[in-house]
Amino acid sequence: MVNKRIKYGGNTLAFVAIILGILALINFLSTRRFIRADLTEDKRYTISKATKNVLDTLDDIVTITAYFSTNPAEVAQIRRDVRDVLEEYNAFSKKLQIDFVNPVEFDDGQKQELRFKGIPEVQINVVKKDKAEIANVYMGISIGYSGKEEILPVVRSTANLEYELTSTILKVTTKEAKTVGFLTGHGEFDINAQNYQQFRQLLDKNGQGQYNLTPVSLQDGNAVDSTVATLVIAGVQQPLTERDKYELDQFIMRGGRAIFLVDPIQMQPGTLQATPLITGLNDLLEHYGVKLGNNLLLDTRFHDTARFQQGFMTVIQPYPYFVKIVKPNFSKEHSITNQLEVLTLPWTSSLEIVSKEGITATSLAKTGESGQSVQGYYNLMPNAPIPSAESQVYTVAVALEGKFKSFYADKEIPPVPTAADEANASDDQTLTSAQDAEARTTKTESEQTQIIVVGTAQFLTQLRPDGVNFFLNTVDWLTLGDALIGIRSHTITDRPLREVSEIEKNFIKYLCIVGVPLMVIVFGLLRYFLKRRAKRFVETYGTV
Repeated sequence: MVNKRIKYGGNTLAFVAIILGILALINFLSTRRFIRADLTEDKRYTISKATKNVLDTLDDIVTITAYFSTNPAEVAQIRRDVRDVLEEYNAFSKKLQIDFVNPVEFDDGQKQELRFKGIPEVQINVVKKDKAEIANVYMGISIGYSGKEEILPVVRSTANLEYELTSTILKVTTKEAKTVGFLTGHGEFDINAQNYQQFRQLLDKNGQGQYNLTPVSLQDGNAVDSTVATLVIAGVQQPLTERDKYELDQFIMRGGRAIFLVDPIQMQPGTLQATPLITGLNDLLEHYGVKLGNNLLLDTRFHDTARFQQGFMTVIQPYPYFVKIVKPNFSKEHSITNQLEVLTLPWTSSLEIVSKEGITATSLAKTGESGQSVQGYYNLMPNAPIPSAESQVYTVAVALEGKFKSFYADKEIPPVPTAADEANASDDQTLTSAQDAEARTTKTESEQTQIIVVGTAQFLTQLRPDGVNFFLNTVDWLTLGDALIGIRSHTITDRPLREVSEIEKNFIKYLCIVGVPLMVIVFGLLRYFLKRRAKRFVETYGTV
């Protein structure tokens, strides 16, 4: 007996030792080979390769502080989702310091400091005991690195959180600010104008050196400077020359990103009468994959208000030519628009996607079904009759990605117009110098790059928050695009219950209320009678 106990005890100890050895081996291998499994359908907790590459390049500690309230339950759920995402980031980098803070415990001075930082206390509607209440909560994230700090003021979901986090980490850790150029010389939007200083500060992230902003002139036939990463062509008022278009084309062929904000109309001075605007960009953009509508859109249902001067009074009234794009009509997959709620585009034209080999086109924004198109001479007075037109959905913003073919692949290099040429306004008098022709070689195909086209530039001049956010998203996506390609939005799949009739609903309801208790009672009675019957059977036959 003693030998058996020793034998079984030894086997047990050996088994335990083997199990501990296996666990130790797995733990050792896990330090050498990192493996994680995400079993969710849309891989919601798996960060992309682009994010991993950004995390691998970190050379110093990046501090991520999440300022989240722990109540109510709606915010607590978002807080848990954000924590899951940040834990995934932390698993792939030792250079991250992640903290969660509940600002509700802050005193007034700390809360004020948090507001100055850019993280506000926001109000949300909460339903408690069938009563709607308003709760003040915090839902912001701060990302800091080497004295630089960027803020995500309000995080309402994790659908686009990976893109926002990674792009922000990339911004604060980038040693050299990238250059964003604004085309000049044709009456374009002037980023340096006094009345747009606030806009410039937003683009420059309040002086933290996010981007170098510079004007770009093509008047002398020079190529766009190689330091320009993204070129903005916003609100051209005079037609571009062929040489101007050639320089834009070659900028794109060299891998440059471009934003074309093309106004469809030109206002008559001092009036709200307008005529079609000729920019010279139609053939160039159609070659890349977007055809300008040469029209003006209005929306009789989804539109914003506008200010009008009537005598000595300023009147605000609904204005159908200020087309409002609402959330269902934004691209849900694209990082520029998937978090936008609304966007007002004043005096915009429609865009048509033209299929091009090797180019991926995405419709970023569309009008509602009540959109209408008008052409010709435009009377844009608020009380002017609206021309009758067929209502339909129109695309107003497009993103193009891929390797583009040059518009000038089989053409001679356009000449640089001289002063005499401009005075005579004659195309056949412009000559290209021999030196200029010999010095330039047309690049016929681009590297992987992106182009954004929008049917108006007027949303920049309006300085509306929605328009500013749309433009800033666009600049960020283009300028930081190389490192962020592959990051997608994690959309939440809607899985509603099957619609049932009222009869079925009532049947299920009363089955739960009455049927289940009845089944328990019937089961209990049945069990009672069976036991009683069995007892009688034993009493009757057990004594025989």
